[in-house]
Amino acid sequence: MSFGQGLEDFTNSNATSSYSDSAFEGNNGITWSYIASRNGNNDANSSGIELPALMLRRASSSSKITSSAIPGGISNFSVKLYKGFTGGGDRQVELFINGVSKGTSTPFDDFSEYTFSVNDINISGNIVIEIVNTTPKQIIIDNISWTGFSTSCAVVFGQPQYSCEGNSIGDSNDFVTVSVPYTGLDAGITALSTTTEGSIGGDNPASTPDGTIVISGVLEGSGWDLVLNGGDCDGISTSGTTEVDFCDPVPNTCYDLSNGNNSFELVGVTTNSQSDVWVNNSGTYTMNGYCGSGCTDISDTWLIFGPLDTTQTNDLTLAFNAAEQYGDTDLVVAFTEQYGGCPSLSQWITAATISDPGAVEADLSQINGSEVYIGIQYYEDGTGGSSGWTLTDVALNSFGNCPTLGTITPSDCAACDVSLGTAVYNCSSNTVGNNNDEVIITVPYTGSEASLTSITTSSTGNLGGDDLAQTSDGNIILTGLSEGDSWDITLNGGDCDGITISGTIPAALCDPVLEGLVINEILADPDPDNGDANNDGTISTSQDEFFELYNNSDETINISGYTMEDFCCLRHTFPEGTILQSGEFLVIFSGGTLDNFSGNSQIASTGALGLNNSSDYVTIKNPSGAIVVSENYTGATDQSVCRDPDFTGEFVGHLSHSTNPILFSPGRRNDTPLSINDYHNNLFLIYPNPSNTGFVNIKSSKTGAVQAKVFDMLGKQIIDTLITNDRLPLSSLNAGIYIVKLTQNNSTTTKKLIIE
Repeated sequence: MSFGQGLEDFTNSNATSSYSDSAFEGNNGITWSYIASRNGNNDANSSGIELPALMLRRASSSSKITSSAIPGGISNFSVKLYKGFTGGGDRQVELFINGVSKGTSTPFDDFSEYTFSVNDINISGNIVIEIVNTTPKQIIIDNISWTGFSTSCAVVFGQPQYSCEGNSIGDSNDFVTVSVPYTGLDAGITALSTTTEGSIGGDNPASTPDGTIVISGVLEGSGWDLVLNGGDCDGISTSGTTEVDFCDPVPNTCYDLSNGNNSFELVGVTTNSQSDVWVNNSGTYTMNGYCGSGCTDISDTWLIFGPLDTTQTNDLTLAFNAAEQYGDTDLVVAFTEQYGGCPSLSQWITAATISDPGAVEADLSQINGSEVYIGIQYYEDGTGGSSGWTLTDVALNSFGNCPTLGTITPSDCAACDVSLGTAVYNCSSNTVGNNNDEVIITVPYTGSEASLTSITTSSTGNLGGDDLAQTSDGNIILTGLSEGDSWDITLNGGDCDGITISGTIPAALCDPVLEGLVINEILADPDPDNGDANNDGTISTSQDEFFELYNNSDETINISGYTMEDFCCLRHTFPEGTILQSGEFLVIFSGGTLDNFSGNSQIASTGALGLNNSSDYVTIKNPSGAIVVSENYTGATDQSVCRDPDFTGEFVGHLSHSTNPILFSPGRRNDTPLSINDYHNNLFLIYPNPSNTGFVNIKSSKTGAVQAKVFDMLGKQIIDTLITNDRLPLSSLNAGIYIVKLTQNNSTTTKKLIIE
C-alpha cells in the first residue's frame, strides 16, 4: 500500500470581492470550479487565515467548490474552516468524494480556526473532491489537503461513464447504466458487489485484463458503489451519484437572445436620477440601479420579448446564466397574455424570482396564448442596496414545438406631461327654468406637452383658451353650450393621445341662487388646551372644527340637500328640513356631541370636516351643484377666523377682533361678548361627560380652589368636596343624571353630569 499527498492553498484563485461562478487552475494542474463564492474578505474577522482563501455564500445559492478528476485515490482529507462576515448562525460544510457524502463538519459560530478532517476514506483511482456549504451563512475555506491511496491490488479503476436507458422529462425517472473501466487483472478477486441498487455485469477483473464492469438499473439521482472482494483487492471500491435530470432530453433552442438574430427589447418604465436601464452589449444584458450614496430613486426597467404564439408549445423554458454584484435586488421572470404596450400597463404572472447568481431555467410551461410576452424585471427602490446583474447565454427553449414570433411592436412607456383639472362651470345668465342659460366651461391644466397635435370636442361647443403644446399651466375653455348639454374635450397626438375629459352640465345650474347666506366664522385649528367649541366636555383638535352660516336676508332660507365641500371633497350634506329663519345662525361641527351646545347646530354628515389649518375652501352648493357661497380662508393658530364686522367684513383671527378678541364664538355674533351666564358656563370644563370611569376631570380657566357639590335629580346633595388634582371622584354614584355645582372665588355655575 502506498500514499501520495495533495494540497490546494488557493494561491492561484481568481475569486474577487463579488460572488460569482468561475474556475481556476490550482496546484498540480487540478482545476477547481466554484459556485456563488468570493475571496476571503481579507480576513476581516482576524481569524488567522493564510490568505488567499475562498468564501462559500450559502446553501440556497448552491455554493460549493469542486475539483477536476484527481489521480491517485484518497485516504485522508482535511480543510480549514472560518466564519465569513459577522452575522450570527452556524457554519458547516459537507464533503463529497465522487458524488458520495463522506461526512459533515461540526457546526460553529465564532471567529476561531477549525479543521474538518475525514480519515480512512480509502478510494483508489481517479477521485473528485467536492465541498458544499450546507447552511444559510457564509463560510471561508482554506488549505484543502488529502493523502492518496493505493494497494498491491493489480486492478485500478478508471473514471466511470454513464449512459441512459431512457430519456424522459423530469427528475429521477430514468434508469442509468454505469460503466467502470479498469486496468490490470488480479486473480485473487473472488467477487464483485454493490451496496446500492443495480445489477453488476460486464468483464471480470479476476480473469479479463483491462475491461469494463457494468452496473445497470441505477435510477437518476441515486448513489452507487462497486466493491472488489478477495485477495489483495479486498475492499477496494469506487462510487458516485448521477444528477437527478441526467437523462432528460436536450431541449430545442427556439430563440437565442444572446447569440442569435433575436434579442430582448430594453424598456425603462421608471428610471433613477442616472437614467439607468438594461444595456445589451453583443448579447450580454447588464443593469445596475445604483445611483450614488443615499440615493433612493426607483428603478423599474425590463427586458421584453414577444408577441409569441405558444398554443402549440409544451415545456417552454427561459434559460440564462446570471451574475450578481453588490446589493440584493431580485430579478423577476414573468409573462403576460395581454401586453398593454408598456410593462406598467400590463398584468404580469410571475414565473420565477431570481435572488442568487448561477444558471437559471425559468419554467414557462404554463403559458398558453396567441400573443404572449415574456419579461425580466429589475425593480429597485434604493432602500436595500442596488444589485448589478449580468445575463449571458439567454435562450428560449422547448422540448417540443417552438412558439411562433409575431410582428414586434416597440413598447411605448412615455407619459403625458399634461394633467387636466376639474371642470368649472360659469353661467352667462341666471334664468329660472331648465336648459335655458348659456354656460362657459373652463378646464384648468398643469404642465405642457410639445407632442400634442390638436384638441377636439364632439360637442356643439367651441374650443379656446391656452395652447397646451406651448403654454404651461393654463386653461382650456369651451363656449357655446347650455344647461343640460353633454360635452367632452380630447387631446390628440404624442404621449397624450386619446386622453379625454367629459361631463354633463346640470339642467338648472344657472337658476338664481340664494342671496343673504353668509359664512361668518370658520374654526380650522382649535386650541389644544381651550378649544372645546362644541361644549361637549372634550377638547378635540378635529371634532371641535366648525363653520358658521348666517341668514342675512329678510326671507326664510331652505338649504335642505345643499352640500359643503372643501378643497378635498364633500364634507357635509344638509339634511331635509334644514331651514334658516331671517337672522338665524347655523353651526356645523366636525364631530363630538351637541347636548351642551345651545345654538342651532349639526354634525358633519361624513364624520369630519377635515379643514386645513393653514388655508382651505368652504363652499356651499345647491342640489344642482351650483356654488351658492364660497370662502377661501387663511387660518389662524389656535383660534377661529371671523368676519369683522359681522356678515360683511373681512375675515380676521378672532383674537384680533376689534371689539371681542376671544378664541371663537359659534352660534352668535362675533362682536358680542359672552353674557355673565355664558361666561360662568365657559369658566369650567368637565370631562369625560358622560363618564363611566369613576371620576371626571374639572378644569378651570382661573386660579383658586374649586368647590364641587353634586345633586341627584330630586335635589338631594350627595357630594360636597374641594377638587384635588383637577379630579372629582364619582365611584360612589350609581348610573344616572346628576347636577354639578362648581364654585371658584365669586363665580358659580351648574352643569349636567351623566354617569353610565
